[in-house]
Formats: sequence, C-alpha cells, structure tokens
Amino acid sequence: MTLRLVLATSALLALSSPALAQQAAPVAPPAAPAAPAAPAEPTAEEVALTARVQTAAEAIEPLMATLKPQADAIRADAALSDADKETRIRALLVPHQATIDELTQSIQALILYKASSEGASPEEAAQASSMVGAMVPAQIAEALIKGEDADGE
Repeated sequence: MTLRLVLATSALLALSSPALAQQAAPVAPPAAPAAPAAPAEPTAEEVALTARVQTAAEAIEPLMATLKPQADAIRADAALSDADKETRIRALLVPHQATIDELTQSIQALILYKASSEGASPEEAAQASSMVGAMVPAQIAEALIKGEDADGE
C-alpha cells in the first residue's frame, strides 16, 4: 500500500462521513436496472486539483524515505523514553512542515471540490475537508513514530 493510497483512503473516509450521507425517503424498488451511465469527464478544475494532490504526494515520498532511517535510529535508542522518542520524531517533521501542509491543503481542496460538486452543502463539504486536514499530518507522523515504511506497511 503506497502512502498515496493511505491518504486517498483518508479522503474517501472523510467523504463518506455521516455528515455527507444523504438520507432519502424510502422509495419503491426500481423496475429494472438501467444501463450504467458513462462516467462524467472530470472538469478542468478537478484535473488541476488532482494533479496538485499527485505532485504533493510525490514530494512526500522521498521525504519519508529520508526521515525513516532517522526515525528508526531514534526508536532504537534504548536511552530514550517512548515519550522522548515521539517528541524527537515529531521534531524531525518540523523543517518539512511546508511540504506536509501542501499535501494536506491539496487534498482538502480536492475534497471540498468533490463534495460540493456531488451536492454536499457548503458546511458538509467544509467539514469533510477539515477532517482530512487533521488526518493527513497525523498519519504521516504516526507512520514514522510506529516505524511503518513510507508505504504504510
């Protein structure tokens, strides 16, 4: 599983949150399933937002590869408490906060766009986007703290 897949899963979880679930009154079952509609072509804005997410994710991958050995060394230091190890590993991320923020903001923008285009209210779209804003940096930090590789395994 790649880091991108983990982050994309986070985005999907945010989009499928109860706040976005639309409840409709029960209706009679449809007569026969209609032929599947052709998938809609993505808009230029969606293509641009997706490209931004991809570019930001590609910037995170080498960063994680660089930070992983440093985090491994910190976790292996028997002289440190677990709390000290976590503090030091989180400190490794500080100089790279702009890169992490770009990934987070790009995913938030895509979720906001997708939720809005799929009929979510502005409040629901903002809530989904906000949830991802907290999840992405947390997942990156946890991967280093727990010793998962850049692919989340």
